[in-house]
Amino acid sequence: MNKKIIVRSHDGKVMELAPPEGLNIAQTLFLNGAFQGVPLCSGMGRCGLCKVRFESDPPQPRKEELHKFSTEEIESGWRLSCLHQAKAAAIFLPKPERVVPKVSDKFSRELTEDLALAVDLGTTGMHWAFTLNGETVKSGQELNPQIGLGSEVMSRLAFAAKPEQRKILSKLVTDRLQSIILETVPVKELVVSGNPSMTSILAQDDVESLSRAPYSLPDKGGKRVKLDAKLPEAYIPPHLAPFVGADITAGIVALNFSEVKAQPPYLFADLGTNGEFVLCLSEEEYIVCSVPMGPALEGVGMSNGRTAGPGAVSAFTLTPLGLTPTVIKADTPEQKQKPGITGTGYLSLCSLLLKSGVLTCEGQFGAGNTPFAAKLADKRTERNGTPVLDLGYEGLTLPAPDVEEILKVKAAFNLAMSALLNKAGLAPSDLKELILGGAMGQHVNINDLVATGFIPAESAAITRAAGNTSLKGAIVLTHNQEARDFAASLPACSKVLELAGSSDFGQKYLERMIFKYVY
Repeated sequence: MNKKIIVRSHDGKVMELAPPEGLNIAQTLFLNGAFQGVPLCSGMGRCGLCKVRFESDPPQPRKEELHKFSTEEIESGWRLSCLHQAKAAAIFLPKPERVVPKVSDKFSRELTEDLALAVDLGTTGMHWAFTLNGETVKSGQELNPQIGLGSEVMSRLAFAAKPEQRKILSKLVTDRLQSIILETVPVKELVVSGNPSMTSILAQDDVESLSRAPYSLPDKGGKRVKLDAKLPEAYIPPHLAPFVGADITAGIVALNFSEVKAQPPYLFADLGTNGEFVLCLSEEEYIVCSVPMGPALEGVGMSNGRTAGPGAVSAFTLTPLGLTPTVIKADTPEQKQKPGITGTGYLSLCSLLLKSGVLTCEGQFGAGNTPFAAKLADKRTERNGTPVLDLGYEGLTLPAPDVEEILKVKAAFNLAMSALLNKAGLAPSDLKELILGGAMGQHVNINDLVATGFIPAESAAITRAAGNTSLKGAIVLTHNQEARDFAASLPACSKVLELAGSSDFGQKYLERMIFKYVY
């Protein structure tokens, strides 16, 4: 009896894999190269990018699969490989939908001098920049190469619980950094910013203290770490709290060492898979907090979600002809991805549907408040038992569960912002600035944040998107000792506001599960 997983790929290749204990099929395939560069939701059962067809021994379908596949597809063996444990079977693997890394090379001449490399290691994505005396000469952005082993912080930490699996996660990143360096020139300085979970896994620290309450830091950062024999020692900025890390410290550095210095009181929100917030009351007083947000804003885990890249929809408008998408253009045909919607595209879509009455404040589909909107609302239907809105472009739809995911992110953001302001006795109008970093801070439309209730209307005028502040700060830290001294001073100036552990967290979170800012 065959006790292996026989994988027949779309290109005719065949693999025989021994089912590893404790892993699901998607993780097994990922570790064998099948899903490299694919933005998997990794166990949520939502993105559908890990789909396979069982040619023998199909497992019983899970409820998520009954919503994702038709009855005919279920009967023919289609399943989501992230939902089933690795067991002996024969499966067919379709062509994966990979994200092509984006590289920008600003220097046309050959680089022969030793450079510095700044890295922002996010849970979903990795951004990097080679710098010469603080000037960026080459940069890139791509998926975090670990993403197939957990799409958000807690699932990544769960995989990293075993030392041998933590080593796998670390090696995925260090191998990629080595490749990036080999493609350019050797580096004399390496700075890696990221949340405590990502940097601790990278350094192969024991992450148990980050995996369960009471949470604590395995390492406080603010020092050089040897990650791999083939890499220079990496400087990791100090962490401020168990889930407010070196990426936020780097962000504060960026805000203080830029041409336009942020003026307190300001609220700084770095929004990715984990939402990290800093309320700066003065240069010597900070209140910090974090809240899980999931990967939706980064285009991961949604039914039609895509990371920001060629072919993805980044915004929508409503015209007499229906919904009109704004599509990120590709420089070459090879760059174009399968159509999908970025995180900010989802925000734009929800904002538009709310204004037109096709979505209600509670996140339900409505009838529309204009003739044009009513025509759009009429495109609502059901697929596999799930209400969906046909968007009229390349087969894209908005299923009700995707709206719920955006509402969850909104509730988390709203709760963190209002809790910090209440703690300090401030109103939104008392802030001089509301600064957005991270995935949202690169492309978001401020008006969409107001319409969906992320921020109150009175904060729109003071809100600005600051882009990838973690990477910007890491670049400063590659060459500026004053910035490193400033970063070292931040932990002593910061107080932590615990949100998830409070007795009324659940109630306050549910109160904010509407498309309206709750004070």
